Amino acid sequence: MDFRPSVGGFRTCVSLAYLSAMMERSHAAMGLTVGAGIGLAAFGVDSSTWLIPAIAVCGAAILPDIDEPNSSVSREFGLMSRGFSTLVNKLAGGHCKLTHSILGLAIVMVLLGLSALGREESAILFGLLAASAWRIVLPRIFGLKRLFVLVGAGGGWYFYHSHLIGDPWLIALVGVGWLVHLLGDYLTAGGIPLLYPREHMASCPIFGATGSGLETVFATVLYAGVGVGLALWYSHHSQITAIHSFLTQWR
Repeated sequence: MDFRPSVGGFRTCVSLAYLSAMMERSHAAMGLTVGAGIGLAAFGVDSSTWLIPAIAVCGAAILPDIDEPNSSVSREFGLMSRGFSTLVNKLAGGHCKLTHSILGLAIVMVLLGLSALGREESAILFGLLAASAWRIVLPRIFGLKRLFVLVGAGGGWYFYHSHLIGDPWLIALVGVGWLVHLLGDYLTAGGIPLLYPREHMASCPIFGATGSGLETVFATVLYAGVGVGLALWYSHHSQITAIHSFLTQWR
């Protein structure tokens, strides 16, 4: 999707920004759901460690749009992220090109694998993913968008450090989130250049145009499902903690 406004003026600009935001929320909703499923399957409900895959996949699910300097993820950290996005845009051949293909995903995974991320580097990466997820999933209240980003990054860094999870896990979760993004765009009318540099746009337009009513309903249902699941987990975890405290007290 092209995020740049045409000659239509302010109304066109607002409309395009709205469609962009809706699609980002859909990507994030899919990532959050898939990540939560992975986390619960791997770590169970008795620990909060399952939140790491949920947050990581959610944040990674919007990363492919870093190839568009006007996307929200590219504006996340001001001039620094905008400059990086411009560089990626040039190297990738424009928006919805290399980063939205199997080749692009393979390059990202190889680069992450060769980087040999240590504990601290992984925590920083998770903090950045958490910042992206936090900003999109939570409402933007009183224009405090930049504050959300900083709180999300710091909270993500601390949360990752406080939980024992193998660092290679994080690289795999980024790959899963990237795939979720490709799947989301594949299900819209625009499609993706799956076999780039071949220009053919592959698609299965179940949702129709980007930001359609069906897509919005789909994302809303996913968020509601995750929200209910999170509430049930919190209730279960609180009961387990209370029982453990009671038994410890009467030993």
